[in-house]
Amino acid sequence: MRVSNVCLRLLERVGAVNDVGSSSFVPLVVDGVVGAIAERDAEAVCGTPAFRRVGGAVRLAEELQALDSTGRTAGVAEATAALRDAGIVRGWRDELVPVAPAFGAEPAFLVERAAYPLLGAKGYGVHVNGFVRDPLRLWVGRRSPTKQTWPGMLDHLVAGHVSHGLSPGETVVKEAGEEAGVEPSLARTARPAGAVSYRGADEEGRLKDDTLFVYDLELPGNFVPTPVDGEVDSFSLWDIDTVLANIEHFKPNVVLVIADFLVRHGILTPAEPGYLDLVKALRCSGECR
Repeated sequence: MRVSNVCLRLLERVGAVNDVGSSSFVPLVVDGVVGAIAERDAEAVCGTPAFRRVGGAVRLAEELQALDSTGRTAGVAEATAALRDAGIVRGWRDELVPVAPAFGAEPAFLVERAAYPLLGAKGYGVHVNGFVRDPLRLWVGRRSPTKQTWPGMLDHLVAGHVSHGLSPGETVVKEAGEEAGVEPSLARTARPAGAVSYRGADEEGRLKDDTLFVYDLELPGNFVPTPVDGEVDSFSLWDIDTVLANIEHFKPNVVLVIADFLVRHGILTPAEPGYLDLVKALRCSGECR
């Protein structure tokens, strides 16, 4: 039986992801605005040689500002390593992501993935709805209890950040193999289905300004995903009612992608209270940046 007030429950969860709470932010300006640093972190960031507080903004030190992206990246890397050693940046991944004003734009510099929320830089990820038809069911992953972020929570079949040098489609194939044992030939059948976006404070009060590229991957009925890299503890194939009954247990940003899936597949309809508000909320005031 369908859980009641579905759209309203989903809307509440989406609203929580878009909530900056009591945090205030200082713009990060490098050839334009490329991020927003929580006021409480600005002193530590500007205490490194790479950044300076200038008026109402944080900027690169003049000697770095004059360099190209490669030179800036090296200078910022020294700063983020120092912030890591001070315990301000945690969960180091040795993975670089671009800091840029928009997707595909020339990056001002590259930064360690663990540090991009500290800078409030725009982030881009992929989320894959792994599903089976007749009846419609979703593969649900349970995150490892040792994950540094959202341990033990429910997740998608595949999700991952788009690293520098990879396209969203290439990221899908890479993450599908690493996280769920999906062969590249099957992963490449994932269909791009748009994007959702959100802007809110994370669990540490830092800005998460993210766009998620959404993919639908229809899987054979006899396919069973296998945890490979240890980030997912197990997978379960759930009907839609079970997914909805457990929506509070999903990693927060996953809820946006699930809601989008249910709208696109006609599971949620305009007859549901809150439907239009939910559809609008999935794209951060209608803008994917």
